[in-house]
Amino acid sequence: TLFVDLRIPRSKPLDEWEMMGRQPKSSNNDPRAILESMSDSALRLYARQHVFGGYSVLTTESGKGPERALCTRHHCLDWNYVKGKPRPRPNKWYIESNDSTSPPNIWKEWSYSTDENGQCYYFETWQRIEGDDNGKGLRLAMRRTDDGNDGILVVVGDHFNYILGRRWNGNEKTYPNANSLVELVDTSIDNGDRETAISHLTLDGGHGTISSGWKIDCAIQS
Repeated sequence: TLFVDLRIPRSKPLDEWEMMGRQPKSSNNDPRAILESMSDSALRLYARQHVFGGYSVLTTESGKGPERALCTRHHCLDWNYVKGKPRPRPNKWYIESNDSTSPPNIWKEWSYSTDENGQCYYFETWQRIEGDDNGKGLRLAMRRTDDGNDGILVVVGDHFNYILGRRWNGNEKTYPNANSLVELVDTSIDNGDRETAISHLTLDGGHGTISSGWKIDCAIQS
């Protein structure tokens, strides 16, 4: 199934950053134009967010002991993507739930990869939120590619997440030593190359609710 994973700081310190969410879309204040109006330091901070989307494949694995649920995520849109530096492998993690509710309300994500002691590198706890109808109500997953621009929309109950691909202009430069978006943005700005930094920051993603009239209440750009 399709997914969108959105990770935004709880506080955003710059007014010029938040202009993107307050202004209506038009030819005069499109996201790229607003990014171009931001200072170098604001662009650096703006880069330190994360959103990605793609396909989740659910399977089970029993080779390492008792059978365990396994999720493999294939990213088709990723904030942290750098040209020429794709992920070396899909994102894989085990699903653990002691919740008797079906589907569960709380579950843990354990990394598939382990350290030299056989311990998972990380774990995360996930919990359902009010208004998702326990996954039994409205469910919609859509992906569309138009003129090279990719996008995903996922709806569960009253909630929706979306991600929209980057808007390239053909003037971007490459920085072979940059291994992440943050490194690429920092390096390009250090080299006076705002064009490349801005192009990589045009990716957008957010969350909203249907009951509000499909209003976005939290997004990369606001």
